Amino acid sequence: MRKTFLFAAAAVLALSACVSKDKYEKELEQVKLVSAEKDSLLKDVMATTQFIADVNTELAKVRDAKAGKPVMGAAGELPNASPADQRAQMLDRIKTLTNRVNEAESRLAASRQRVAALSGDNTALQKQLAQYDSTITAFKSIIENQKAEIASLSAQVGALQGENVTLKSEKAQLTTEKETLTSEKATLTSERNTVYYVIGTKDELRQKGIIVKKGGILGIAATYIPATTLNPADFTSIDKTKVNTITLPKADKSYRVISRQDLTATAQPTKGGYKGQISITNAEQFWAASKFLIIVQN
Repeated sequence: MRKTFLFAAAAVLALSACVSKDKYEKELEQVKLVSAEKDSLLKDVMATTQFIADVNTELAKVRDAKAGKPVMGAAGELPNASPADQRAQMLDRIKTLTNRVNEAESRLAASRQRVAALSGDNTALQKQLAQYDSTITAFKSIIENQKAEIASLSAQVGALQGENVTLKSEKAQLTTEKETLTSEKATLTSERNTVYYVIGTKDELRQKGIIVKKGGILGIAATYIPATTLNPADFTSIDKTKVNTITLPKADKSYRVISRQDLTATAQPTKGGYKGQISITNAEQFWAASKFLIIVQN
Protein backbone atom coordinates (compact mmCIF):
# COMPACT_ATOMS: atom_id res chain seq x y z
CA MET A 1 0.00 0.00 0.00
CA ARG A 2 2.78 2.41 0.90
CA LYS A 3 4.65 1.65 -2.33
CA THR A 4 1.49 2.17 -4.43
CA PHE A 5 0.78 5.49 -2.74
CA LEU A 6 4.38 6.57 -3.23
CA PHE A 7 4.26 5.76 -6.93
CA ALA A 8 0.93 7.58 -7.28
CA ALA A 9 2.33 10.60 -5.47
CA ALA A 10 5.38 10.59 -7.73
CA ALA A 11 3.14 10.43 -10.82
CA VAL A 12 0.97 13.29 -9.57
CA LEU A 13 4.10 15.25 -8.70
CA ALA A 14 5.50 14.72 -12.21
CA LEU A 15 2.16 15.74 -13.78
CA SER A 16 1.97 18.77 -11.52
CA ALA A 17 5.51 19.70 -12.49
CA CYS A 18 4.62 19.53 -16.20
CA VAL A 19 1.45 21.58 -15.67
CA SER A 20 3.35 24.07 -13.52
CA LYS A 21 5.99 24.46 -16.22
CA ASP A 22 3.38 25.30 -18.86
CA LYS A 23 1.64 27.66 -16.44
CA TYR A 24 4.90 29.38 -15.56
CA GLU A 25 5.74 29.84 -19.25
CA LYS A 26 2.33 31.42 -19.83
CA GLU A 27 2.83 33.52 -16.73
CA LEU A 28 6.19 34.70 -18.04
CA GLU A 29 4.59 35.83 -21.29
CA GLN A 30 1.87 37.65 -19.37
CA VAL A 31 4.44 39.27 -17.10
CA LYS A 32 6.27 40.50 -20.17
CA LEU A 33 3.00 41.95 -21.50
CA VAL A 34 2.29 43.57 -18.15
CA SER A 35 5.80 45.05 -18.10
CA ALA A 36 5.37 46.41 -21.64
CA GLU A 37 1.98 47.90 -20.78
CA LYS A 38 3.41 49.45 -17.62
CA ASP A 39 6.27 50.98 -19.63
CA SER A 40 3.77 52.34 -22.15
CA LEU A 41 1.56 53.63 -19.35
CA LEU A 42 4.55 55.32 -17.73
CA LYS A 43 5.40 57.05 -21.01
CA ASP A 44 1.79 58.14 -21.41
CA VAL A 45 1.73 59.48 -17.87
CA MET A 46 4.94 61.40 -18.47
CA ALA A 47 3.62 62.78 -21.78
CA THR A 48 0.31 63.69 -20.20
CA THR A 49 2.12 65.37 -17.34
CA GLN A 50 4.07 67.39 -19.85
CA PHE A 51 0.86 68.19 -21.73
CA ILE A 52 -0.76 69.38 -18.53
CA ALA A 53 2.28 71.52 -17.75
CA ASP A 54 2.07 73.02 -21.26
CA VAL A 55 -1.64 73.66 -20.80
CA ASN A 56 -1.02 75.39 -17.48
CA THR A 57 1.60 77.55 -19.17
CA GLU A 58 -0.74 78.44 -21.99
CA LEU A 59 -3.57 79.16 -19.57
CA ALA A 60 -1.26 81.41 -17.64
CA LYS A 61 -0.52 83.24 -20.85
CA VAL A 62 -4.23 83.52 -21.57
CA ARG A 63 -4.86 84.87 -18.09
CA ASP A 64 -2.08 87.40 -18.60
CA ALA A 65 -3.52 88.35 -21.99
CA LYS A 66 -6.95 88.86 -20.52
CA ALA A 67 -5.37 91.08 -17.86
CA GLY A 68 -3.85 93.28 -20.62
CA LYS A 69 -0.27 92.48 -19.65
CA PRO A 70 2.21 92.23 -22.49
CA VAL A 71 3.72 88.78 -22.98
CA MET A 72 6.77 87.47 -24.83
CA GLY A 73 5.75 85.98 -28.17
CA ALA A 74 6.44 82.32 -28.57
CA ALA A 75 8.04 80.74 -31.64
CA GLY A 76 5.61 80.73 -34.53
CA GLU A 77 3.49 83.52 -33.08
CA LEU A 78 3.02 86.87 -34.75
CA PRO A 79 5.20 89.33 -32.85
CA ASN A 80 2.79 92.18 -33.30
CA ALA A 81 -0.43 90.22 -32.81
CA SER A 82 -3.18 91.92 -30.99
CA PRO A 83 -4.44 90.63 -27.65
CA ALA A 84 -7.57 89.29 -29.39
CA ASP A 85 -5.44 87.40 -31.91
CA GLN A 86 -3.25 86.04 -29.14
CA ARG A 87 -6.30 84.90 -27.20
CA ALA A 88 -7.59 83.14 -30.33
CA GLN A 89 -4.26 81.44 -30.83
CA MET A 90 -4.23 80.40 -27.18
CA LEU A 91 -7.76 79.01 -27.45
CA ASP A 92 -6.78 76.96 -30.52
CA ARG A 93 -3.72 75.69 -28.76
CA ILE A 94 -5.73 74.90 -25.61
CA LYS A 95 -8.30 73.07 -27.71
CA THR A 96 -5.55 71.06 -29.39
CA LEU A 97 -3.92 70.30 -26.06
CA THR A 98 -7.31 69.42 -24.58
CA ASN A 99 -7.88 66.94 -27.36
CA ARG A 100 -4.43 65.49 -26.81
CA VAL A 101 -5.08 65.25 -23.08
CA ASN A 102 -8.39 63.49 -23.68
CA GLU A 103 -6.69 61.12 -26.11
CA ALA A 104 -3.94 60.48 -23.62
CA GLU A 105 -6.46 59.88 -20.85
CA SER A 106 -8.31 57.42 -23.08
CA ARG A 107 -5.05 55.64 -23.77
CA LEU A 108 -4.23 55.71 -20.08
CA ALA A 109 -7.63 54.28 -19.21
CA ALA A 110 -7.25 51.56 -21.82
CA SER A 111 -3.75 50.83 -20.58
CA ARG A 112 -4.96 50.70 -16.99
CA GLN A 113 -7.70 48.29 -17.99
CA ARG A 114 -5.27 46.08 -19.87
CA VAL A 115 -2.78 46.21 -17.00
CA ALA A 116 -5.55 45.54 -14.51
CA ALA A 117 -6.79 42.62 -16.65
CA LEU A 118 -3.28 41.27 -17.01
CA SER A 119 -2.58 41.86 -13.35
CA GLY A 120 -5.82 40.11 -12.46
CA ASP A 121 -4.95 37.16 -14.68
CA ASN A 122 -1.51 37.17 -13.20
CA THR A 123 -2.97 37.20 -9.67
CA ALA A 124 -5.32 34.36 -10.52
CA LEU A 125 -2.42 32.52 -12.07
CA GLN A 126 -0.32 33.19 -9.01
CA LYS A 127 -3.11 31.84 -6.82
CA GLN A 128 -3.39 28.78 -9.01
CA LEU A 129 0.36 28.33 -8.99
CA ALA A 130 0.32 28.83 -5.22
CA GLN A 131 -2.23 26.03 -4.99
CA TYR A 132 0.00 23.87 -7.17
CA ASP A 133 2.96 24.77 -4.98
CA SER A 134 0.92 23.94 -1.88
CA THR A 135 -0.10 20.62 -3.43
CA ILE A 136 3.47 19.87 -4.43
CA THR A 137 4.67 20.84 -0.96
CA ALA A 138 2.06 18.55 0.57
CA PHE A 139 3.15 15.73 -1.71
CA LYS A 140 6.79 16.42 -0.82
CA SER A 141 5.87 16.29 2.85
CA ILE A 142 4.03 13.01 2.29
CA ILE A 143 7.00 11.65 0.34
CA GLU A 144 9.41 12.71 3.09
CA ASN A 145 7.17 11.07 5.68
CA GLN A 146 7.05 7.96 3.51
CA LYS A 147 10.85 8.06 3.19
CA ALA A 148 11.17 8.37 6.96
CA GLU A 149 8.72 5.53 7.46
CA ILE A 150 10.49 3.44 4.83
CA ALA A 151 13.81 4.17 6.55
CA SER A 152 12.26 3.12 9.86
CA LEU A 153 10.82 -0.01 8.29
CA SER A 154 14.16 -0.72 6.62
CA ALA A 155 15.86 -0.42 10.01
CA GLN A 156 13.27 -2.75 11.51
CA VAL A 157 13.70 -5.17 8.60
CA GLY A 158 17.47 -4.99 9.08
CA ALA A 159 17.06 -5.71 12.78
CA LEU A 160 14.66 -8.55 12.01
CA GLN A 161 17.05 -9.91 9.40
CA GLY A 162 19.82 -9.78 11.99
CA GLU A 163 17.59 -11.53 14.48
CA ASN A 164 16.61 -14.00 11.78
CA VAL A 165 20.26 -14.74 11.07
CA THR A 166 20.83 -15.20 14.79
CA LEU A 167 17.76 -17.41 15.07
CA LYS A 168 18.88 -19.42 12.04
CA SER A 169 22.30 -19.84 13.62
CA GLU A 170 20.74 -20.81 16.93
CA LYS A 171 18.30 -23.12 15.14
CA ALA A 172 21.16 -24.72 13.23
CA GLN A 173 23.08 -25.10 16.48
CA LEU A 174 20.01 -26.53 18.21
CA THR A 175 19.40 -28.81 15.24
CA THR A 176 22.99 -29.99 15.41
CA GLU A 177 22.70 -30.46 19.15
CA LYS A 178 19.38 -32.23 18.69
CA GLU A 179 20.87 -34.47 16.02
CA THR A 180 23.83 -35.11 18.30
CA LEU A 181 21.53 -35.87 21.21
CA THR A 182 19.36 -38.04 18.99
CA SER A 183 22.42 -39.84 17.76
CA GLU A 184 23.75 -40.19 21.28
CA LYS A 185 20.34 -41.33 22.46
CA ALA A 186 20.17 -43.83 19.63
CA THR A 187 23.66 -44.98 20.51
CA LEU A 188 22.81 -45.24 24.20
CA THR A 189 19.53 -46.95 23.39
CA SER A 190 21.31 -49.31 21.05
CA GLU A 191 23.99 -49.96 23.66
CA ARG A 192 21.36 -50.43 26.34
CA ASN A 193 19.28 -52.77 24.19
CA THR A 194 22.23 -54.68 22.76
CA VAL A 195 22.86 -57.97 24.48
CA TYR A 196 25.11 -60.89 23.63
CA TYR A 197 24.84 -64.65 23.66
CA VAL A 198 27.13 -67.52 22.89
CA ILE A 199 26.44 -71.25 22.57
CA GLY A 200 29.06 -73.97 22.75
CA THR A 201 30.49 -76.96 24.58
CA LYS A 202 32.42 -76.52 27.80
CA ASP A 203 35.71 -77.06 26.06
CA GLU A 204 34.93 -74.58 23.25
CA LEU A 205 33.85 -71.92 25.67
CA ARG A 206 36.74 -72.56 28.04
CA GLN A 207 39.29 -72.38 25.21
CA LYS A 208 37.88 -69.00 24.22
CA GLY A 209 38.20 -67.81 27.79
CA ILE A 210 34.46 -67.29 28.12
CA ILE A 211 34.05 -69.68 31.02
CA VAL A 212 36.39 -70.89 33.74
CA LYS A 213 36.38 -73.66 36.30
CA LYS A 214 35.78 -72.80 39.90
CA GLY A 215 35.82 -74.87 43.08
CA GLY A 216 36.25 -78.63 43.52
CA ILE A 217 39.27 -80.63 44.49
CA LEU A 218 41.68 -81.71 41.84
CA GLY A 219 39.11 -80.85 39.22
CA ILE A 220 36.43 -82.96 40.89
CA ALA A 221 33.07 -81.27 41.56
CA ALA A 222 34.33 -78.07 39.90
CA THR A 223 31.74 -75.82 38.29
CA TYR A 224 31.97 -73.58 35.26
CA ILE A 225 31.23 -69.92 35.65
CA PRO A 226 31.55 -66.90 33.29
CA ALA A 227 35.01 -65.42 33.08
CA THR A 228 35.58 -62.10 34.81
CA THR A 229 36.36 -60.32 31.53
CA LEU A 230 34.29 -61.06 28.47
CA ASN A 231 34.94 -59.95 24.90
CA PRO A 232 31.79 -58.99 22.94
CA ALA A 233 33.56 -60.15 19.77
CA ASP A 234 33.22 -63.75 21.00
CA PHE A 235 29.45 -63.37 21.21
CA THR A 236 26.52 -62.83 18.87
CA SER A 237 24.84 -59.49 19.46
CA ILE A 238 21.07 -59.01 19.35
CA ASP A 239 18.52 -56.33 20.27
CA LYS A 240 16.74 -57.58 23.38
CA THR A 241 13.61 -55.56 22.48
CA LYS A 242 13.34 -57.33 19.13
CA VAL A 243 14.66 -60.84 19.75
CA ASN A 244 12.83 -62.95 22.29
CA THR A 245 13.73 -66.41 20.98
CA ILE A 246 17.20 -67.90 20.81
CA THR A 247 17.42 -70.98 18.63
CA LEU A 248 19.67 -73.75 19.92
CA PRO A 249 21.94 -75.39 17.31
CA LYS A 250 21.29 -79.08 17.96
CA ALA A 251 17.73 -80.29 18.43
CA ASP A 252 18.83 -83.60 20.00
CA LYS A 253 20.99 -81.92 22.61
CA SER A 254 19.96 -80.11 25.75
CA TYR A 255 21.47 -76.80 26.88
CA ARG A 256 21.75 -74.95 30.13
CA VAL A 257 22.46 -71.34 31.02
CA ILE A 258 25.46 -70.77 33.26
CA SER A 259 25.39 -66.95 33.19
CA ARG A 260 23.35 -64.84 35.61
CA GLN A 261 20.16 -64.32 33.60
CA ASP A 262 16.84 -64.65 35.42
CA LEU A 263 15.50 -67.89 33.98
CA THR A 264 12.08 -67.34 35.53
CA ALA A 265 11.57 -64.88 32.66
CA THR A 266 11.71 -67.75 30.13
CA ALA A 267 9.45 -70.60 29.13
CA GLN A 268 10.17 -73.50 31.52
CA PRO A 269 12.97 -75.72 30.25
CA THR A 270 12.43 -79.43 29.74
CA LYS A 271 13.95 -81.88 32.16
CA GLY A 272 17.69 -81.70 31.87
CA GLY A 273 17.78 -78.32 30.14
CA TYR A 274 16.49 -76.32 27.21
CA LYS A 275 15.92 -78.04 23.87
CA GLY A 276 15.24 -76.51 20.53
CA GLN A 277 15.09 -72.88 21.71
CA ILE A 278 15.00 -70.54 24.64
CA SER A 279 11.86 -68.40 24.69
CA ILE A 280 12.19 -65.15 26.66
CA THR A 281 8.92 -63.92 28.17
CA ASN A 282 10.21 -60.78 29.87
CA ALA A 283 13.28 -59.24 28.26
CA GLU A 284 14.00 -56.61 30.94
CA GLN A 285 13.80 -59.16 33.70
CA PHE A 286 15.77 -61.80 31.80
CA TRP A 287 18.68 -59.50 30.88
CA ALA A 288 18.73 -57.38 34.06
CA ALA A 289 21.58 -59.19 35.83
CA SER A 290 23.89 -59.56 32.83
CA LYS A 291 23.93 -58.66 29.17
CA PHE A 292 26.10 -61.67 28.35
CA LEU A 293 24.17 -64.94 27.97
CA ILE A 294 26.33 -68.06 28.04
CA ILE A 295 24.63 -71.27 26.94
CA VAL A 296 26.52 -74.54 27.43
CA GLN A 297 25.69 -77.76 25.65
CA ASN A 298 25.20 -80.63 28.11
